[in-house]
Amino acid sequence: MDFLKRLVPTVLFAGLITYFGYHAMNGEQGILNWIVVKNRIAETEAELAATVAEREALEATALRLRSDSLDLDYVEERARSILNVAHPRDFIVRLDTPAER
Repeated sequence: MDFLKRLVPTVLFAGLITYFGYHAMNGEQGILNWIVVKNRIAETEAELAATVAEREALEATALRLRSDSLDLDYVEERARSILNVAHPRDFIVRLDTPAER
């Protein structure tokens, strides 16, 4: 009987430590979930940086095409690229792509 009196608190204490330890690792606010959330935040910040850079590039392009600050060289370059034409005085140099070799 004396053995059981000493064993019961030890078993209960070990059970509490196991319970709280498990939830500290795997719970909703546990360490493993914190690592997952931290990685998601890093991925989202990288995506945000890429989106901001893309937006700035688009804003720069839009600025070049506005009527109050129109860049005629840029408009000509875009038109030639889109229409796939060249000026009669232009020299065209074709480069072999790796697929054509």
